[in-house]
Amino acid sequence: MGKNLIFFVDFDGTVVSQDICASMVKQYAGKGWEELNQLWEQGELSTGECAQQTLNLMQVKPEELHAFFGRFELDPGFKSFASWTATNNHPVYILSDGYDNYIDLVFRKYGLNIPYYANHLEFEDGWRFVARHQNGECDKCGVCKKQIIEEKTPLGWTRIYIGDGYSDTCPVSVCDMVFAKNSLADYCRSEGIAFEPYQDFNDITRKLDEVFLEGKNDELQDAARSSK
Repeated sequence: MGKNLIFFVDFDGTVVSQDICASMVKQYAGKGWEELNQLWEQGELSTGECAQQTLNLMQVKPEELHAFFGRFELDPGFKSFASWTATNNHPVYILSDGYDNYIDLVFRKYGLNIPYYANHLEFEDGWRFVARHQNGECDKCGVCKKQIIEEKTPLGWTRIYIGDGYSDTCPVSVCDMVFAKNSLADYCRSEGIAFEPYQDFNDITRKLDEVFLEGKNDELQDAARSSK
């Protein structure tokens, strides 16, 4: 693996242990959200269509929702992973088809400053879905992760993706190394996409240390051979 690594990381169920968006829907959406979610997973509804129809079923004020978002915790190894990438000068971008409302809250809670791309929730006589990073040619997702990855990766750099679910299936096709769990792992198996399984970010950091140190050792051996 090359020295120049760039990381793209899902948020719900990945950076945070639970899926905040799914938890919000289960807590506050009325009857019918399960059917909408199923249609989304089957590709019959775009993220925007599913999200707005689901938000129409929600009866919760901004103050209560804000307090609800504040209950969620980071994956137990994420801060160590963030320190590892910073120490080794590897850029990290969070790519989420969820909402910046809670990503910002969680990052401020833990004192993290990591760039992210996500959708937005607005409230005015009801909740409204706002997509700021869509692909103009494809409205499948609110945030086109694949497009952002292609735009942000410098030429020749190694792309590493970390995720767990449906919105991660498209971006893994353009990455060099994939860490996957849950339904993303199932997808990678079914599509023959190589991936590293993980439970939390401690597993990921251990694997990266192993690969990174192995690469360093190879470089040292090559340098020793060339000096003879």
